[in-house]
Amino acid sequence: MNDVATLAARSTGNETQQPAQTVLTVTRVRRGGRYEQVFIPVKNEPGEMMRIDKGRLRIDHEYQRRLDTMRVAGYAANWSWVSCGTLLVAQRSDDATYFWVIDGQHRLEAARMVDSIRELPCIVFKLDVHKDEAIGFLAANTHRKLPSLADQFRALIIAEQPEAQLAGRLAAQLGRRISQPAGPTTISCAAELLRLIQGDRRSVEEAWDALGELCHGQQITARMMRGVIGLQRRMTRKENFSSSRWSGRLVHVGYDAVRDEIVRLGQINRAWGERVCAEGVLRAMNKGLRQPLVVNLDRRFLSAAG
Repeated sequence: MNDVATLAARSTGNETQQPAQTVLTVTRVRRGGRYEQVFIPVKNEPGEMMRIDKGRLRIDHEYQRRLDTMRVAGYAANWSWVSCGTLLVAQRSDDATYFWVIDGQHRLEAARMVDSIRELPCIVFKLDVHKDEAIGFLAANTHRKLPSLADQFRALIIAEQPEAQLAGRLAAQLGRRISQPAGPTTISCAAELLRLIQGDRRSVEEAWDALGELCHGQQITARMMRGVIGLQRRMTRKENFSSSRWSGRLVHVGYDAVRDEIVRLGQINRAWGERVCAEGVLRAMNKGLRQPLVVNLDRRFLSAAG
């Protein structure tokens, strides 16, 4: 692709070259069975790295997304130069005083709240017209994909994040690893596992072996994990999956029966939250029992502190 698109105009019989104009090129690519748009400005020149006083940085709200004040406050309270990286800014041909933020408005607003920050690292693109910035905003924001928690997991382990380390040990305990895609030797629902560990670590550890036996040779889905551990959180200290009685009953009922009951209740409730999934596990276990397991699903007996 040419860096600069040149338009020619004829005037009084002579050919006169005009300044390059930005043209919005929309490229359609297929991802996951559907088409996405990738916006590429024809004017595609490298920018210049600069440190710019934050007072000279401006935001054009005509094309920028709505500012998320909670996100700004979070950035300011936990400022990190590594996560800040560099802002993408434009220098307009008719304005040598200010620079206009294409990508990074939340980081700029956060920096304004931190008195010790004077300058921000920026990559400056010299753009001719206002339209260039809007196309730059599309190009910078529409083709990015944030890494999933499963993708982030190895970095969390290296960073010694306690919940991630425990999740890794629990996966290894079942002969699995935190990875994608989902399968009989992996656990892909890392976000759900970390959420459950943060909510009630003891319940996760106490129900883990029963969950592993139930799902042996099968996928450990987020719903199955939510259901078994969610039920453990609602069982009493005497009646839970730490005992061979109820862990054995769960395994005896089997993966398919538990999965089907969770799906059925979820379809009825149009939701698959922890309580609904826990009730699905409970109903599957109680089928055919003369003395069913009685659990108050609205009460959680175990706490994160344990």
